[in-house]
Amino acid sequence: MSEEVVPSIGEPSEVGPEPDPGPSISIPGGSIAGQVLWLAGPVFVEQSLLYLIGLSDTIVAGRYLEADDLAGVTVANYLLWAMGTLFTIASVGGTALVARSVGARRWDEAVRFCGQSFVLGFGLGFAALLFIELLAPVLVLGMNLSGASAHSAIVFLRIVGAAAPMLACTAVGNACLRGAGDTRTGMKIMVLMNVVNVGLTWLLAIGWGPVPALGLAGIAIGTACGEGIGGLLMLAILVRGRSGLGLGKANLHPDRSALARLLRISLPAAGDSLTNVGCQLWFLRLINRLGPIATAAHGVAIRCEAIAFLTISAFAVAASTLAGQYLGAGRPGLAARSAATAWTTGTAFLSLLGVLLYTRSEVMLQVFLAGRQPEVLREGASVLRIVALAMPALATINVLNGTLNGSGDTRWPWLITVSGYLVIRIPLTYLLIMPSTAGGYELGLRGAWIAMFVDLHLRALLVGARFLGGGWLKARV
Repeated sequence: MSEEVVPSIGEPSEVGPEPDPGPSISIPGGSIAGQVLWLAGPVFVEQSLLYLIGLSDTIVAGRYLEADDLAGVTVANYLLWAMGTLFTIASVGGTALVARSVGARRWDEAVRFCGQSFVLGFGLGFAALLFIELLAPVLVLGMNLSGASAHSAIVFLRIVGAAAPMLACTAVGNACLRGAGDTRTGMKIMVLMNVVNVGLTWLLAIGWGPVPALGLAGIAIGTACGEGIGGLLMLAILVRGRSGLGLGKANLHPDRSALARLLRISLPAAGDSLTNVGCQLWFLRLINRLGPIATAAHGVAIRCEAIAFLTISAFAVAASTLAGQYLGAGRPGLAARSAATAWTTGTAFLSLLGVLLYTRSEVMLQVFLAGRQPEVLREGASVLRIVALAMPALATINVLNGTLNGSGDTRWPWLITVSGYLVIRIPLTYLLIMPSTAGGYELGLRGAWIAMFVDLHLRALLVGARFLGGGWLKARV
């Protein structure tokens, strides 16, 4: 393989002796930009539907149930999010190794890694089920919840947690299909999950005709049914075969060598995800010190900011898939160029969203507040304007981390995440929200979001430096 120079992010250029980029062996599109959009579009739809599921649960609990139920759903969803990060132990390695194999036209290896990812993922899903069923009260107690709120959280956790193995199948199947260049199958499964989840949640929670109102349990059952059907459908599709991948007895027998390769890539990525979850919870606990208005404003502002994550996650998946496939095909210059294209396009979209967040912050918050709680509106609008200015940094972190993960270079994203939270965000939050009598600046919620702003820019610089340094092009998988 000839030596190649990694192009700059802002000006991707043809490198080395490679020919003009055409479609990869599995992804339609007459150009790299076309391939990025082909991959990103369905993922954006999928992530939007996932967002709507959580939003629906919150709206039903908030409008039809008691405050204790809403608190229980909120805390349970945080804990379920933490559980979901465990599945990255199987999914990240699955994407990277399937993409490398497809790019190198080694379909037998791609099928083998798909099967081994399922072996690992289903085992993790079953372990998560047992963990939640046995330790749900301990987990809820650890979040400082008590009384009726704690009971609601435990009920919700145990019902939704029962679907953990099927949720793992959906996550791992999606990851492998994305590695093969198929982002549409996951989108279609998510459409069905969304219909089942939302329909059953509203029906079972508030009742209709002969169907009794089950309240919080109805919300949980609707959510679990949606996730269970999604997992079963993913299994059925891959047993029949899709996008060159499939599940059968031969590739579902545990293979120590393949599992070791999966874990070598995925464990740092799982560490990255778990670090993010843990530090987000730590960050939230600090904000909770500021009182209920600050906590409410933070929660609503995060809901608005989540639109940015929906958008940029799509481009991160595109970057991950293309990087893995082009590296597998022995074309590192085009791997770098595809990442640069995904970054440029994703940054443009997020910058436009940043303008919207800055100029229409109060309008967006009113969707949730409906003219009530003016103090929450005022606080939320001020912090939303802060994060609006960090949209290019957020795009850089997500897209380039996706590139590194897709190439198998998963240790650096983890190190960068740890550095951002523990060196910048958490210490700076303490300093900026502490009262002046204790040596702090007493900036309240704005201080916490300023710390977030600084953290995002530091991590963007670090991941950009890793990308431009080119070490990820030589990652061993």
